[in-house]
Amino acid sequence: MKNILVFGDSNSWGYTDEDQGNRYNNRWPIILSKKLNNLGITSYVHEDCLPGRTTNISDPIDGDHFNGASVFKASLLAHSPIDLILVMLGTNDLKKRFNRKPIDVAIGLKELIKISKSTNSGKGSWHDENKSKLIVITPPTLSIKCRDKNWINYDDWIDAYEKSKKLQSVFKKICLSENVEIIDSNNYVKTSELDPIHWSKESHHKFGKGISKAILEIIKF
Repeated sequence: MKNILVFGDSNSWGYTDEDQGNRYNNRWPIILSKKLNNLGITSYVHEDCLPGRTTNISDPIDGDHFNGASVFKASLLAHSPIDLILVMLGTNDLKKRFNRKPIDVAIGLKELIKISKSTNSGKGSWHDENKSKLIVITPPTLSIKCRDKNWINYDDWIDAYEKSKKLQSVFKKICLSENVEIIDSNNYVKTSELDPIHWSKESHHKFGKGISKAILEIIKF
């Protein structure tokens, strides 16, 4: 049995561009697990995903618990032993109220990487000093609807569209310097034109299948 932890935000939690925030039962982590099992890789995908979660910044409006870095180590240990950690965060850091540049988001990601590297969440017993394999997934570029002043959430996401297009390049530099594998989600999914932050149900299916292939190209279970 291979244990995988998905540490993410609303797009991994199962928030879609429809259903008014009800959690989608066939979200991409579920599809990933099914795909791996169909390939003969017995796996269990643990989901620690929270809508609104950032990389490492507390939300002055919604609360400190949205700070990913503040709970990441506890999550790793709680779900251990973990063979593979998949981190996909950064979208919420682009909210106007945080006033973050893409490089600031990348620095937030670096903190998560450091936590992963210093946490014994890998295979073995509680006392074994093994680390889990980490793969970073860059969140997809937001859709251009972010720039539509008639969109209900426009004020919260001013300039986010332009910043989101730069995340892959700054994330890649951080991952290269930290010797961590990275997957560009833009190769497998596009953000909805109806909701520029979230995905369609069809996109969840495509991403779950695509990401399974991308993972298997990087590691051999």
